[in-house]
Amino acid sequence: MKMKKYIPLLANVLAQTIFGLAYFFIKMGMAIVDQDTLKFLSFRFLTGFVVMSLILLFGIKKVNYKKGFIGLLLLCGLFNPGISQILETTSTSYAPTSQIAMYNSMLPIIMLIFSALINKEYPTKRQLMFVCVCVMGVFIANLVKPGATGMTAIGLCLIIGTNIAVAINRVLVRRASAIFTSYEIIYVTTGMGALLFNLISIGKSASAGSLPSYFDGLICPQFGIAVLYTGIASCVIAFLSMTYASANLPFAVYASTCTLSTVIAIISGVVLLHETFKPMQAVGTAVILLGIIGISLSYDKKDEKANKFRLKTAEKEPQT
Repeated sequence: MKMKKYIPLLANVLAQTIFGLAYFFIKMGMAIVDQDTLKFLSFRFLTGFVVMSLILLFGIKKVNYKKGFIGLLLLCGLFNPGISQILETTSTSYAPTSQIAMYNSMLPIIMLIFSALINKEYPTKRQLMFVCVCVMGVFIANLVKPGATGMTAIGLCLIIGTNIAVAINRVLVRRASAIFTSYEIIYVTTGMGALLFNLISIGKSASAGSLPSYFDGLICPQFGIAVLYTGIASCVIAFLSMTYASANLPFAVYASTCTLSTVIAIISGVVLLHETFKPMQAVGTAVILLGIIGISLSYDKKDEKANKFRLKTAEKEPQT
């Protein structure tokens, strides 16, 4: 059926919509726990891991990790959720949601760069031209009086670091998708996040002599809502949908549709959080999105076939 080919695209649209709204819930949850990044992340990923474990327990899904090198999945988990989620969640304390979303528009560009370095999937000359358009958009967006946007230097560094970590993760996940199912990949990465963040958070509370404070946020309904949304909708539904899309879409198309989360996040930041968004920033964001749309439209079928061949060849190389 012709509609079947659109399923991966719709899966990524769903994932990016969930991610775009997640910033609102992250800010809400972080406010309850006094901007304690690790505490929020520990409950978020623990919730996601428990849900996925229950699905396995009831036999709805099955996993098999004997068919490939599980170290690749651990590497995926190191970059996301490990590094990226700490940086991203912390950034919400130093920058408005609309600003985070705007700079996250650069993620597809970074993804293409790391895809070329790791998977040998190279962008075309036209795609590189649109990369320049995106860079121009970021420059225009920054032609705003310093401090007027609410962005701080720390916030900017955190966002850039988040984008790099996420880009590396998604390129590695694309490679892992040729061996493992989406569920097998996300179960490991979510489990890593749950273990890592909880160990650090509990250790932090214990060292301060106030272990019961680890559970403080649970008495607030808003914190529970934030954890349930980011833990189930983001960690389970969105990550599974995105991983499926990554394995079944041309990489340039997949990368470009990831910008939908930017639009959703900007709208939610302005409408739900009443954040300001200057006209010059709007122009810059429009230019960034124009460049990314151009990347998608410049997709060449022949190039994608060649890239898929390179990817399969790389996957057959012996792992060390």
